[in-house]
Amino acid sequence: MRACADEARRKKETGPGPRSGGRAWRTAGPAPLLSGGVGRRPRCACGGTCPKCQREAELAARKTRDGPGDALDAPADAGNAEALQAEATSAYRDCSAGITGIADANERLETARQRAREYVGAARRALGAAPAAGSTYDTALGRHFIAPTDAQRTTLSNTYEQINNTLVVGNYICNSNNICEGEQAFWIPDDDLVHVCRPFWPLSPTCRAIILIHEGAHDVGIGVAGAHPPNRGSAGYPAGDVAPPAGQTTAGRMDNPDAYAFFAAHLWRDGDTSRTCF
Repeated sequence: MRACADEARRKKETGPGPRSGGRAWRTAGPAPLLSGGVGRRPRCACGGTCPKCQREAELAARKTRDGPGDALDAPADAGNAEALQAEATSAYRDCSAGITGIADANERLETARQRAREYVGAARRALGAAPAAGSTYDTALGRHFIAPTDAQRTTLSNTYEQINNTLVVGNYICNSNNICEGEQAFWIPDDDLVHVCRPFWPLSPTCRAIILIHEGAHDVGIGVAGAHPPNRGSAGYPAGDVAPPAGQTTAGRMDNPDAYAFFAAHLWRDGDTSRTCF
């Protein structure tokens, strides 16, 4: 089941009434950056001095990486990243044990959010330069975005900046099975929130971060017009060490939320994952 909804759903929180257009996503392209290169989500009015902002700064500085390779694909319960974050975990909306079915949902979601931000940071740093032939960056670009030009790499970097601005605590809400329909997570424009569902929690730390980037890409307008782009693991976007099939284009991948998620993970991990995560 996809991490996002293919059609707009009538969720119990939003009350009765049809949704405009019957779509689960925005119908516009990526949201433009505001002046100064800052995305559409405003920073806290405190300027970074309030306890919440200071806590986020501390969490951002904390490295919870458990090394490259297969360790990053270990089952969620096998890692220690959640324990490392537990002492300074943000409270997410409705992420109680009664709704999520687990006692440590806030810790797992915070770990996933921080890892997603690290993935996005790795992508943004790499995209500032042309790839060296044979490098991990070169391989990742070809596998996930085919053959972007310099101008397209700049566009990709700008989109990653926007995605990064969605990776904030207030952008998430936890749902129980009576709201979700089997997804790990999904974003809808009705409330502009990423809804996290019970199938999200057993996933590996890598996959949980990938899903948050995927939904952040939808949030900024990627893959929301028309049919959903090919998912990783499909014939149009095979998983693992496989070249893009004929017919896939850079423009098409630049409108594919999975491409943003798996490219960023590929760079941070210094290698691709064979998992599809969905």
